[in-house]
Amino acid sequence: MSTSSGTIEFPMDQTQRRVEVIKANSPGFMLAARKLQKELRLFRAKNDQEEKDHINSSDRMMGDFLMDFFIKSFPKDSIVMEDKEAIQGSTGFKWVIDPIDGSMNFVRGLPMYAISIGLEYREGPVAGVVLVPCLEDIYSAILGEGATKNGDTIFPSSTTELSRSIFAPNLPSHRAKQINEIMSDLTALVTYARSIRRSGSVVLDLCWIAEGCLDGLWEKSVKHWDLCATSVILNEAGGKITDYDGKHYWNGLPEIVATNSFLHEPILEVLKNARLSIGRN
Repeated sequence: MSTSSGTIEFPMDQTQRRVEVIKANSPGFMLAARKLQKELRLFRAKNDQEEKDHINSSDRMMGDFLMDFFIKSFPKDSIVMEDKEAIQGSTGFKWVIDPIDGSMNFVRGLPMYAISIGLEYREGPVAGVVLVPCLEDIYSAILGEGATKNGDTIFPSSTTELSRSIFAPNLPSHRAKQINEIMSDLTALVTYARSIRRSGSVVLDLCWIAEGCLDGLWEKSVKHWDLCATSVILNEAGGKITDYDGKHYWNGLPEIVATNSFLHEPILEVLKNARLSIGRN
């Protein structure tokens, strides 16, 4: 059955089958991640290089595990995975995967990390599954079908006032050259919002917006595999994700604002004024 949702037409039955395979195998994925974290957990890094080596090792090993599964389970689908060579398939379906989002948390032994598995059909995101191994949470959505967490339907918060909002701030790893912009944005939102929270995983933060734990976030330097699954989950839950100018999410968008939808225009306005305050347009 072919389904049209917005401007994307895709075969719903084939999409559902793929998502069900992922969900059925999710316990094994999460167990593998927890075991790997236990093996590679970093207590005290002697230097930055040692820390980076642990992060690279964890990403590579979890990526190898997932790549092997997807090649065997979906041999004719395309696969795009962080730090792996892309595989070109013939079905029109493409898996977009981040094996570990929140790698620093992962090697430090913190539970806030996620496995992000997005599904595109002819370049448009149509489904997503996000696994949070240490919390044993499974978020999933198919375009037009709503979003769930552990099988239960989820919705964003109904917060409409910035003074009652909780936001996740933009704090990229390499921020020295952007520090004035970052501090301007952060000061503006802290002024109006109730508080800020940040998990260290943009994928997890976006899922928390989808289920109403957070009200919004703004983030720069985001990657395709950060957003493919989460954009479907957030939009299907009832949230909203755009660039800083309010343009709708598309593949490769380098910066995002994501909210419960009620606060989208107010946060865009605050960020716009913050940029103008330091001479940005």
